[in-house]
Amino acid sequence: MKQYLIFLIVFLFTIELAHSQTSNELEYREFRVSVIPGLSTNGIDAVNYTARYSLNILGGYNGGLDGFELGLININQAYTSGIQFGTFNVSGGTMNGANFAAFANFSRLSMAGVQLSGLANISESSLQGLQGSFFVNAGYGSVRGLQVAGVGNIARQDLQGFQFAGIFNASVDDSQGFQFAGFGNFNADRQQGFAFAGVTNLSRDMQGFAFAGGVNLTRNMQGFQVSGLANFAYTVRGAQIGLFNFAHDFEGIPIGLISYYNNGRHNLDVWLSDAGFQNIGLKLGTREIYNMVSLGYNPFLRDRDVWTLGWTIGTYKPLDEAWENPRYEGFFRMRDLSIQNVQEGSFSTRLNSIYSFRYLIGRDLSGGFGLYAGPSFNLLLSREARSNEYAWYSILRGERGGSDFTFWVGFSAGFQFFGH
Repeated sequence: MKQYLIFLIVFLFTIELAHSQTSNELEYREFRVSVIPGLSTNGIDAVNYTARYSLNILGGYNGGLDGFELGLININQAYTSGIQFGTFNVSGGTMNGANFAAFANFSRLSMAGVQLSGLANISESSLQGLQGSFFVNAGYGSVRGLQVAGVGNIARQDLQGFQFAGIFNASVDDSQGFQFAGFGNFNADRQQGFAFAGVTNLSRDMQGFAFAGGVNLTRNMQGFQVSGLANFAYTVRGAQIGLFNFAHDFEGIPIGLISYYNNGRHNLDVWLSDAGFQNIGLKLGTREIYNMVSLGYNPFLRDRDVWTLGWTIGTYKPLDEAWENPRYEGFFRMRDLSIQNVQEGSFSTRLNSIYSFRYLIGRDLSGGFGLYAGPSFNLLLSREARSNEYAWYSILRGERGGSDFTFWVGFSAGFQFFGH
């Protein structure tokens, strides 16, 4: 076995050194049979011959192939055109057909067709077609088509098509198409299309849609970043959706617990609601669309420790633009949706929440300071026994599915500072 592996290594090096031989220099035979390299119907000069049909009982090292080949190890120094079956297939030139191998397929130059193997497929030049392996696929040239691997896919030059991998997909040059990976997709250049990863997507520039269970990271993003944890980018034109969103220069729609942008808003809000809650919130995002996390406390329920955790998404627009009237310069309009989880004493996940829509009119004053006030439309859903005390009156009250609900129209007033 060790001797046979030594033979195999020597043959691979020989291919690299002797590849200059072309198909025009090969003599043609209709059939050939090899037992092992050097013991064949073409003798020790097998590298000077090509054939239409080839049978390598243990292994063959021949000049070329024009048709069909079968054997445990199939090696053609100059070129392969047709179909190969075996444990290990190596082609030193153009492959127009399909390699099938229990172990691995290696095509040194252009590859057009299908490669399937139990371990690895490697195409040193362009691949147009399909690679499939249980371990890894590597296209050192451009890849047009589909790569499927149990562990990873690598495209050293342009990728156009699909990559599916149990762990990772990697593209060095431009990528256009779809990438699906159990762990991550990695692109060193520009990516256009869709990238789905269980943990992370990393790319230099991205145009399209990136979804990651953990983190998306790119320099320039045009499109959508969606993550289970965080999105990072230097510039974004589109949308970021995640628990945490960060960018230096952002234009678009932020949706997250924290959405921090260097060119965005950085407000601290303090407001009072009709339900008696006094609130403070950190408002981040863009000038037009903001996200806010907040804490609230109700000092009017003196015999209880009632506090809230809140999240808000809303829009901001100057009134002179919204109402197209320069008389309202300096005034603004805010409309937002919020959810406040009400806590009685220690933290609990029990249903006890106030959902609110607010319509607020305000005035920007000097130094980034602004005042606002307006009506709110509120819905309380709760399984707490004394939740009816959060609202001082109700328009509609009832019970359904074991939860109490209360609807009322109230108001909210407050101020924001630290500027946009």
